[in-house]
Amino acid sequence: MKSRKKEERLTPEELEEFMALQAELDELKAQHGESKPEGRVSRAISGFFDHRETREKQVLNKKKYILLAVFTGWMGGHRFYAKQWPTAILYLLFFWCGFPLAMTIVDLMIVIPIEANENGNILL
Repeated sequence: MKSRKKEERLTPEELEEFMALQAELDELKAQHGESKPEGRVSRAISGFFDHRETREKQVLNKKKYILLAVFTGWMGGHRFYAKQWPTAILYLLFFWCGFPLAMTIVDLMIVIPIEANENGNILL
């Protein structure tokens, strides 16, 4: 087996200089709004939640939504009806594992207590 070379260690002065430069870099990033680096996954998750907060709410018939959730919830039928495309496709892709069924129960627990207007519609 080959022996590995020992890595060079920083002297205390070099370490102190490095820490000062790192602090200065962090301060500049904070001033320009880039507090921490974002990777591809982090940007995708942030984008999902930003889209979720800014999307328009849909007017849905409460009875139709509940019936779709009960009979087609395991494959995302109620999510397609609500025009929530990303989660609807995820439900459809993973219908075989039971996770969408569990999430449909959560969806029903959210929708059932919502009061419908005089036309039976809810804002979701």
